Amino acid sequence: MRLGIDFGTTRTVVAAVDDGRHPIAAFDEAREFRDYIPGIAALRGGELLVGWEAARALPEASYAIRSIKRAATELSPDDPVPGLPGVTALELVTAFLAEVRRAIVEQSNLEVEGPLEAMVAVPASAASRQRWLTLEAFRRAGFEPIGLVNEPTAAAIEFAHRHLDLGKRSPKRYVVVYDLGGGTFDASAVSLEGRRFDLIASEGLARLGGDDFDELIVRAAGAEPTAAALERAREAKETLKATTRKLVVDLGGEPVTLDTAELYASTAPLIDRTIAQTDLLFERLRERGIDPDDPRGLGGLYLVGGGVGFPAVGRALRARFGKKLQLAAQPFAATAVGLAIAADPGAHVMIREALTRHFGVWREADAGADKVFDPLIGKNTPVDAPLVVQRRYRPAHAIGHLRFLECGALDAAGQPVQDLVPWRDVYFPYDPALADRGDLTGVANERRTDLTANEIAETYTCARDGTISVVIENTSRGYARSYELGALR
Repeated sequence: MRLGIDFGTTRTVVAAVDDGRHPIAAFDEAREFRDYIPGIAALRGGELLVGWEAARALPEASYAIRSIKRAATELSPDDPVPGLPGVTALELVTAFLAEVRRAIVEQSNLEVEGPLEAMVAVPASAASRQRWLTLEAFRRAGFEPIGLVNEPTAAAIEFAHRHLDLGKRSPKRYVVVYDLGGGTFDASAVSLEGRRFDLIASEGLARLGGDDFDELIVRAAGAEPTAAALERAREAKETLKATTRKLVVDLGGEPVTLDTAELYASTAPLIDRTIAQTDLLFERLRERGIDPDDPRGLGGLYLVGGGVGFPAVGRALRARFGKKLQLAAQPFAATAVGLAIAADPGAHVMIREALTRHFGVWREADAGADKVFDPLIGKNTPVDAPLVVQRRYRPAHAIGHLRFLECGALDAAGQPVQDLVPWRDVYFPYDPALADRGDLTGVANERRTDLTANEIAETYTCARDGTISVVIENTSRGYARSYELGALR
């Protein structure tokens, strides 16, 4: 059975491939049908609980977190999760996805047969370790991942299927997806050429979403943002309508009444940050010769993710973008449905993603005192075939200590400024006398002017799946080493 699974911060939603249809799964939970599984984890008596069972245990749990995805994907896979003693990030996500699998098989309205093949997604702004963790956790939980797609690309597929009769000719060249979830924000432009969906450009914020609105509500009510309080704040937030003037928040004590005008004013700086990223994306389109003010080419600014239901978001977007806006019929489920369509062999969907992060290495400046960032592979670079980048230079030290980094943005000087994630360090023997030495981490790294007679060549290869490797060679003395660095998307 093929599925589209949107592993979300607040909600995880499952859509199925069923004879050309893509229904959303409903789960029988305590004699009520739910169309999602909450991303909550709790420890009760030393037992790790996730999903609906964790939600019920929040009041008496010794430890709890309200957003599994946000908590885990900010960590390396083997890092312990703050608030859940003895549980690593990979273990937490695997346990949650195993519960999702159990619920699909035992509690859903889907007729499950055979292995569960899943098209899965990550935020476009996700770091490489988050992408690896997501795929690995799905595998360990018993799913068979058949693809990894950026969440806005999946939403664009759902948009085309719903509004443009997927596969037929349309004058609309592309759609811009405004995806405000529980933990992240992405703005992505995706082409709409037949059944081919190419990521044109993407901007985003790795830590901004509905969770941040919930925290502001809790603090406005005079409470600390515990998992239980944040969950109650979310429930209250989702009752808000455009005409609501007062919000009653019950955090377990005396209910507190908040003025919505004051609440919306407190969230305005967060919303403005998403608008700034969307404006930046439109500038990226102009740089590529695309006019975002031409309605003949733009399918719309498509609003998806649970966060777009917050009235202040819609109000700010209407003021800035006007008639460009199109709200998804089911904002919380658009990504899952798009994933199911992508997983459907009968839909014949073709996807070409681009890199959504910058990748580079810190190098020594000419003066020798400062470090500068060398951006080897740029964000929004399409990877249709292996991409090869080379650097040549003369060394000034006995050992090359290369510190690799990925990031979400570069400043005007070309230096990394947003969502920095370090990769593994690499050591290469510039000094031929060290060519046969294995571990170089403990070797004194002297500055050596005599080594400038050697030429060093670095050859980086980025494969179609985003995997990066490098071969470093002393071309003057004829020795080299190869390193597998990881994956970038």
